[in-house]
Amino acid sequence: MSVLLVVRQDVYVGDSTFAAVTKKAFPPAGIDRMLSLPTLQWKIWAADPERRQTCGFYLFADRSEAEKYAHQAVRTLQEREGIFNVTTQIWSINEEKTRLTKGPIDLPMIQDLP
Repeated sequence: MSVLLVVRQDVYVGDSTFAAVTKKAFPPAGIDRMLSLPTLQWKIWAADPERRQTCGFYLFADRSEAEKYAHQAVRTLQEREGIFNVTTQIWSINEEKTRLTKGPIDLPMIQDLP
């Protein structure tokens, strides 16, 4: 059963800008690592510059892999300059209702895509 992992963090801007801090905190190399996460089906990136927050929504096919990544994400993100108050939450997907509303849950693992 698929699960949705939500990773949210606050961004400290200081004398910089939200865009500059988040660009440095989330370099392209992180995307390459994500593409090899076991059972990850997709990730959606979100940001709210006014509230100085960023968020990632991850669909995993396996809860234990989502839990492993959640623990790792909290540890590594809190070490990045400008990132603090990292929180995670894992939600079970109601697959029947999600399919009725055409939610994208029946997808291959991201590492299996071209």
